[in-house]
Amino acid sequence: MSTHLQQLPLARQVSQRTRPLPSRAKRTIPKSTRRHFVGELVFNRAGHRQRLGFASMYEHNAALCFIYRPDFLDVEEQLASLPFVLPNGKKSEHFFDFRVTFKCGRRVCISVKPERIAQTYQYRAKMDCIRQAAIGNICDEVRTFTERNIDPVELHNAKLFHSSRDPEVELDARVIAALQLVTSPVRISDFLAEIGLEGVGFRSVARAIRLGEAKLFNREKITGRSLIICGETT
Repeated sequence: MSTHLQQLPLARQVSQRTRPLPSRAKRTIPKSTRRHFVGELVFNRAGHRQRLGFASMYEHNAALCFIYRPDFLDVEEQLASLPFVLPNGKKSEHFFDFRVTFKCGRRVCISVKPERIAQTYQYRAKMDCIRQAAIGNICDEVRTFTERNIDPVELHNAKLFHSSRDPEVELDARVIAALQLVTSPVRISDFLAEIGLEGVGFRSVARAIRLGEAKLFNREKITGRSLIICGETT
C-alpha cells in the first residue's frame, strides 16, 4: 500500500464489513408504523459504523443534514427523558429527538416537529420551559428543526455523501492523485473521463468533496455537470 493511501483520513478507513454499533436511543422507536417513516441508518463515527434510529422522514432528513456538516462530530437519538415544569406548574418530561455534538464541543438538543406545530403558542411556551431545564444540564443549546430548516441543496448532497460514505481504496487513490493536477474548474464528468473512470468514479469524487480534497466551484446539488477544483487538503 502506498504512503498516500496510509495517510488517508480516518473517516475513509471505516471498513464496510465492520458490524455497526447498536443504536443509543433511550426511548424505543417502533419497528414499523402506518403513519410515519421509521427505521435506522448507519453512519461512520470515529472509525466505527454507528446505527441511528429515526421515527419520521423529518428526523431522517434532519439527521443526514447534521451528519454531513463540516463541523459535525456526533449525534445521539431519542435521549433519556428530561424532567421539566410546565407553564401551569405541573411536572412533565420531554424526550429530545437528537443531541448533536460539534467539533468545537458544543452540544445542541434537537426537537424535530412539523412547522405547523412548531409555530403554535402552546408548543413555543412548552419549549421555553424545556429549554430552561436542558441548557447547562444535558446541552448548551436547544433548537426546533422543521421542514423549513431543510435546504434542498444541503439534503441532496448529504444523501449523496451518505451513499458514498464507505471508501473504495483504489478508485479513491486515483481520484486523489488526479485532483492534485487540476489547476482550473472542471466538470466532474469531464474530470472522470480524462482519468478513465467516468461514471464508476463519481462516488469517489463525492467522497473527495466531502473530505475537502476537492471543492465545488459553486454551491449547488452535486451532479456530473458540477464544477470542481482542487481542495485545500490535497
